[in-house]
Amino acid sequence: MTIKANDLIFYFIVLTFFALPTGTAPPLISIGLAALIWLVSGKIAHIKKIIMQPWFYPVIPFLVLPWIGLLYSQNTDLGMDYALKTKYWLVIFITAGFAFDEEKVFILLKWFWAGLLMGAFLALIQVMGIVTPIQQEYLGFGIVHTLLCMYLITGILTASFYFKNTGSWNGRFVFLFLILAFLFHLAVLRGRTGYLIFGIISPFVANNLMYKFSRKIKIAVAVILVCFLLLSPIVKEEVKGTFVKLNEQKENILKGEYVVELSRFFMVRESVRIIMAHPFMGIGTGSITEPTKARGHLVTHPHNNFLYMGASYGILGIAACFWLFWKMFKTSWRLRNTALGYFVFSACIVLFLGGMFDTQILNTGTLLFLSLTYGLLNHLRNPVV
Repeated sequence: MTIKANDLIFYFIVLTFFALPTGTAPPLISIGLAALIWLVSGKIAHIKKIIMQPWFYPVIPFLVLPWIGLLYSQNTDLGMDYALKTKYWLVIFITAGFAFDEEKVFILLKWFWAGLLMGAFLALIQVMGIVTPIQQEYLGFGIVHTLLCMYLITGILTASFYFKNTGSWNGRFVFLFLILAFLFHLAVLRGRTGYLIFGIISPFVANNLMYKFSRKIKIAVAVILVCFLLLSPIVKEEVKGTFVKLNEQKENILKGEYVVELSRFFMVRESVRIIMAHPFMGIGTGSITEPTKARGHLVTHPHNNFLYMGASYGILGIAACFWLFWKMFKTSWRLRNTALGYFVFSACIVLFLGGMFDTQILNTGTLLFLSLTYGLLNHLRNPVV
């Protein structure tokens, strides 16, 4: 029964990663089934060992602060909605308490890549006009680009790692094909955040692709990868449109006024103002709606992990956010030469950067992705079997 339970949990974890690029409901159903088997099989008994691990401590503020902040929230309805999202952090216990090795990581990644490749193929035939897009701005399965870009860039990073470490030319061709397919999908999405993050991580990809060559060659390849992305008419349009709007609205932005096309500047300004006024406790879970509404424009979250935590819970919230990603980065960086370590490192760096432009810890898809990969830290230190 234990062997069967382990197999079923693993299959559902793999299915969850496969389903991430397809939307929200499929991966939630899959991980929900994994959680059910995890409960009835008795693996819940591993929780005590897991919570005693040092890597788990940074998770505790994310489980506790939303409920404490609810006590002084100015918007209890939205606050309760955000506090209930703590349930997604419990997914950590599933991946932390299940035995992972390099072979299982490769199987998991193959299915993750398969889900991304299906989305890229769907985007291709949508661009060609063969199939009508589910959502015009979000080619592929129609999920919001702020989530999909995170998955695609993680897929690119992990595929480049295997390109570097495989000894087969056929294997390298497959991994290069995956990188180009995911890069194509990124190039047809209207996601400026994705373009920027890819530009930042492109040296890591180039380093893996050109691992035998000099630093100059690696830098040149990183530039070529970014230029490849910029060849897309959609990317050109988005980038050019952004600079035009910035130039047109710079005076309003500097005055702190709300600009529809560039609303993040208003969100950042208001969040910083809240943090300065309430540096120690913040204003509570889900409360950012109230001061921004009083300023004439209701904002539910500031599209930034760190500003959200700071506005909601003060300095402690910001520190908690940095602590979590620092622990994830520090642990995975030491073992970046292993498939498991590089996968966790990839997810960490992508979600950290993505959290500068969206509140990833509130988006169900990216929060689930973070929880799943953060739990893998347990297997980079003291595995629970």
